[in-house]
Amino acid sequence: MKVSRLLSPIIFVSILSLTLLSCSNTKKLSSSSLSKAELKQILKAEKSASKGGRKVLEEGRILALNKKAIIPGSCWNWINTVYNNAGYPNKKGKRKTVFKGKKTGPYVKSKKIEPGDWLYFINHSYHNIEHSGIFVYWVDYKKKTGMILSYGGEKRKEPGRYKVYDLRHVYNVIRPAN
Repeated sequence: MKVSRLLSPIIFVSILSLTLLSCSNTKKLSSSSLSKAELKQILKAEKSASKGGRKVLEEGRILALNKKAIIPGSCWNWINTVYNNAGYPNKKGKRKTVFKGKKTGPYVKSKKIEPGDWLYFINHSYHNIEHSGIFVYWVDYKKKTGMILSYGGEKRKEPGRYKVYDLRHVYNVIRPAN
């Protein structure tokens, strides 16, 4: 009798959790939730990137998936650490701004975005706030959705994550200077 009383709430919470996860309009990928196909696509993007882009993507993957690094601060702090560790500090011409707009526009043309680029964009999936992340690959070029390696910030105790974002409103692009 006691087991059935405990089991019912557990089943309810499990079903509720699965429902909420399936209703999400973005896909978050941690090391445990990456499929073989997704990991293959991430590794393919690394290989196709420029020399600097490849270093940034590899370092980001290592920090997010292997080391599960928690870096105090915002998305900016985490990505800055990735770029620094990859050998592209914000000094001595190691980074170059490829496109600079404002949150209100103009926005970069999608064809200018490359794997390993540090993008600043409007996060339509989270209150339309500004966010930044490392571009990995296009999930759907026509719809302008792309796989981004980013960090949640906001004092979360989570490592970087791979997540699909709407990239229609990218207003700043920084790239490693090769």
